Amino acid sequence: MTDTIENVASSFATTMEDVLFDIPYSSAAQFHEYYGKGLPPRRLGMGCAWQTFEVARRVQEGIGVKATLLFSGRHVAAVYPQTDGMVVLDPYLLHRAPVVLRRTEAVDGVVTATEDAFPFRTAANGEPRPSRLTVRWTPASGGMHSENRRFSPRLGRYVTYRAFTFRPGSTLSAFPPPHGLVRRVLLHAEQNNLSIRSIDRDSGRMRELVLPFSGRPRGRLTDERYLITKDNQGAVSHAGTDGFRRDLTDICASVSSSPDELTGYLLGAAEIYAAMAPENLAVPDYSVEDE
Repeated sequence: MTDTIENVASSFATTMEDVLFDIPYSSAAQFHEYYGKGLPPRRLGMGCAWQTFEVARRVQEGIGVKATLLFSGRHVAAVYPQTDGMVVLDPYLLHRAPVVLRRTEAVDGVVTATEDAFPFRTAANGEPRPSRLTVRWTPASGGMHSENRRFSPRLGRYVTYRAFTFRPGSTLSAFPPPHGLVRRVLLHAEQNNLSIRSIDRDSGRMRELVLPFSGRPRGRLTDERYLITKDNQGAVSHAGTDGFRRDLTDICASVSSSPDELTGYLLGAAEIYAAMAPENLAVPDYSVEDE
């Protein structure tokens, strides 16, 4: 790649948006693919690493540029090194524009860049509060750290939602990853819920359908009464409420699904998890408070 870093980043922008809007994040998809009857339709989402693989595939097919896939152990980011810096694509962290890391902006050997990310929320005074993705890159070693922060309307401040550290030289050479590796990662103790998260292309509003694992015995894991939704502000609605039905209807519209198909998709993955995960596997509590 010989183009300037700004031109490279701008050529990725449309592809990044298309994946965000057309390929929802879903932690249920790979349970169906690796333990069940096969990968569900793309409109029902992909796991975080698969979103990265998808954006990298589209960039390579459309522009002819191949990504380097950084691997943190449970997460993957697509990066595009340049002589003057690096471009990062990581759809799971919901940044709308490619993250551009310029070598000339290094401070004490570290390059830092921040981009707005979904969900775009509103503070109590009506002011916009977009989420923020900050990436820190050390060119000398190749190490990188990503931190996604969301505005919490309940707390009135920003909180860290996800963070990943990519150690120097830790990459995936090919996709898909080894079958055994994926199956092990899916049953990791950090997996305390199943969810699908969609962003409406027209409104930009994000909503989630979630089945928390904590708070009940394994035999009741697939109980649909424990389903919740989150709206764009992170407000939680429980199964059977008007808010839940409203949010579920909006998610279904975004992914061209029906409520029965979407809840069945999540509960089916939970059934697979309940059958495959070790009985003594302890998972952290999943918060059902408003964000």
